[in-house]
Amino acid sequence: MTLLPPYHGSPMRIDVFLAGRFEYSRSFFHHIIKRWGVTVNDKQIKKSYKLQEGDQIIIDDLQRYLEPIMLEEAPAIDIPIVYETDHILVINKPKGVLSHPNSVRDVQTPSVVGFLYHKYKNLPSTGSFIRSGLIHRLDKETDGLMIVAKTEQWLAHFKKLFSAKSEADSIHDKESIPLRKYYRASCYLTSSWRSFLDTIEKFPYYVQRDVVPQTPRSVVKHGITKIMKVQNIDQQTVQIDLEILTGRTHQIRYHLSYYGLPIIGDYLYGQWDDQNPMALTAYQLAFQDIDGKTKTLTLTLPS
Repeated sequence: MTLLPPYHGSPMRIDVFLAGRFEYSRSFFHHIIKRWGVTVNDKQIKKSYKLQEGDQIIIDDLQRYLEPIMLEEAPAIDIPIVYETDHILVINKPKGVLSHPNSVRDVQTPSVVGFLYHKYKNLPSTGSFIRSGLIHRLDKETDGLMIVAKTEQWLAHFKKLFSAKSEADSIHDKESIPLRKYYRASCYLTSSWRSFLDTIEKFPYYVQRDVVPQTPRSVVKHGITKIMKVQNIDQQTVQIDLEILTGRTHQIRYHLSYYGLPIIGDYLYGQWDDQNPMALTAYQLAFQDIDGKTKTLTLTLPS
């Protein structure tokens, strides 16, 4: 329980005041107020209540609300299921859907975690409920295949595979891990693209370069992107098939843009006024299951 100092100031809505004092949204406090989690002068109040000079605010334990029940506020969206067993799901995440809320502030934004909560409820998590079931993530505007764990055993299995891939030192060692993620990107051709493609004598070609993501509190990390194929080149665009050997934030987007091939619709690393959907799709997953069997799942994409 949190007892705040008596309120001093001009009349102010309780939800506005609390959102300004704590690192949570007004919607989050609406959720608490609706459940009698905030009182003023020992009385239940509404979210529109205006604080007056000397009001005494008491907040129930915030941690109580940082639990899966919070996902009741998430939109109940539909996401196509490509493959399902008692242990895992493989879904086809649409563009515009978060993999998971970045914080409780994003809970009301459509997300994979919100979809999973409404359909499956309590899935295992590598961290807080805000990532329940997730093994990896895709950017909001990237669509395509994602693996979801339904049991602790399979979550541990995939966590081990992803950790092994991350910790492997050499390209050979990374490629020996039975976990592969393939993407297709459609890119604009800038003035510098030809000099990069001219350096590629054969495929696959490995881009090994630090990734500098344009995100708050970004951390620069070394990334390895494997270019498998370049096709459908015309005067303005090109299509590129890739595999990532590291999972850095915005890795494909940054690497391609760096070499003069910004992805269509990528306003961060391409044309800021580009109104097209981002043309990046995770179209294939290949992995080894607990029984040692390899499973490959592929989306059918336009040629």
